[in-house]
Amino acid sequence: MSFPEELESSEPKPVDPVTPPPALTPTTTFVRSSTFNMGQGSRPMRRQEGPRRLKNGIRLRRREGIEMLAWPAEAWLTLLLNGITAEAKAEGLDYARAGQTASLQITPAGVEATVQGREPRPYTVRIAAEALAPADWDRVVSIMAREAMYSAKLLAGEMPTLVEQPFISLGKNLVPVDAATVHRNCTCDSPAPCKHVACVAALLLERLAGDPLLAFTLRGLDGQRLLERLQEARAIATRGVARAHSTPPAVEIAPDALPLERCLESFWRPGRQIDQMPSETEPFAPHALLRRLGPSPLQGKFPLVGLLASIYDSIAENGRKLRDLGEPNDLGSSIDDAIDADDADTDSDNDSDNE
Repeated sequence: MSFPEELESSEPKPVDPVTPPPALTPTTTFVRSSTFNMGQGSRPMRRQEGPRRLKNGIRLRRREGIEMLAWPAEAWLTLLLNGITAEAKAEGLDYARAGQTASLQITPAGVEATVQGREPRPYTVRIAAEALAPADWDRVVSIMAREAMYSAKLLAGEMPTLVEQPFISLGKNLVPVDAATVHRNCTCDSPAPCKHVACVAALLLERLAGDPLLAFTLRGLDGQRLLERLQEARAIATRGVARAHSTPPAVEIAPDALPLERCLESFWRPGRQIDQMPSETEPFAPHALLRRLGPSPLQGKFPLVGLLASIYDSIAENGRKLRDLGEPNDLGSSIDDAIDADDADTDSDNDSDNE
């Protein structure tokens, strides 16, 4: 019995090796940078270049930016942007225009805002200046209440630089002069004032330009409250009536007159003489008319109102001296001499007519 040749050999034939399937290579997925997802051949996600967009944020509306501002916003500009680099200023202005600010609160305690940056959580920015003491505010209101122009200007929404004069007279300033007294902080922990501070500063300057009363709020007293206190103080000082002098005392009720038959002997007798009348008058506000008129629009080396006040004081002082000395003034002497000369001419004319 014969077997096939291939069956005669008991040794198995070698089998061709099977090539194993290729290993699956990890694919690149768009995930955030994380050590948990960092496999061989993967690469971290590229960092977002701009801030996270915020819906319905507070935007800077001024087309011209924060330049060409009126006082006091112009004075605050230097304080708020002090120490901020040009790059941070530009980025902060872009943040303000894009509406990256979620909230902005301006109170006598300071300014607090939240700004959305690249991180998921927004940053908190705080700006505060040194507040004036309550006693200083009382004195400022008292000084302003003496002049009608302060309340008139503030009620009209105007903030001229002369509003700072009452503060200067007390050795204070409405707008701080030292940038170190204005504290600016941000939770981004930047060692220098950052773009988030610049963003809030731009919005604050825009608010100051539109509502100058916020200048008082930034120094510790709400602007509307100061205006109310000023109106109350003026109402008390003038007793509700706009007048320069106080109300004269009421006339005392005269006693009942005696019957005429009992006054026949003294009816034609004069009463108290002029020199027995009291010479002291009730004190009144000095230069009340000049104060009510306000500053003169004329410009010069010396203020016109102060010059006129000095002239009036000099005339009044000379008049009192002449009254105390009992000597006629030059004007009275000239009038008397003119009357005497006229009488002499009249007499001479009558004599010539008689001749």
